[in-house]
Amino acid sequence: MGAGVVLDTSFLITLADPGRQNHAVARRYWQYFMEQAIPVFLPTIVVSEFYVRQEIPPEILRCCVVLPFNWDDAIRTAQLDFSQLKKPSESRVAIKDDVKIIAQAVICDAQHLITEDADSLIRIALELKASGKVAFRTICLKDGFDRALLDANGQRDFEDAMNQTDNASD
Repeated sequence: MGAGVVLDTSFLITLADPGRQNHAVARRYWQYFMEQAIPVFLPTIVVSEFYVRQEIPPEILRCCVVLPFNWDDAIRTAQLDFSQLKKPSESRVAIKDDVKIIAQAVICDAQHLITEDADSLIRIALELKASGKVAFRTICLKDGFDRALLDANGQRDFEDAMNQTDNASD
């Protein structure tokens, strides 16, 4: 498996908005990516969704490898067949974009995809992983910061484990 993490729109929105519930978690992951020199991939699909409300700060953009949506990405998206993954209550447009981002994660051989979207993107990625169509791991901001998700051996950091135990007892 390759290296790096693909950003989803909900991650970027949460990172940029201090008022969002998981902002501190997003900032912690971002800081970890920078400290560990983990390649950060930014799909142009995410750029188009994010720019609807605001520009991407230059200090964030400078740290990312921009992934244009190209021929190979389009073919892989079609092969993943989003029509089989859509729930009746979900928007076709949202699912198409989620699958495009997933396809780009596959094409760039990313190790992780990070999002706050547990209801759609994580669900779809896990279904595709179970069927053997993707290999990357998903990280959901709602689960808090967990360095073990980024470690090939799943090794937890002692301080992180203690913090999670402390938070669970509150």
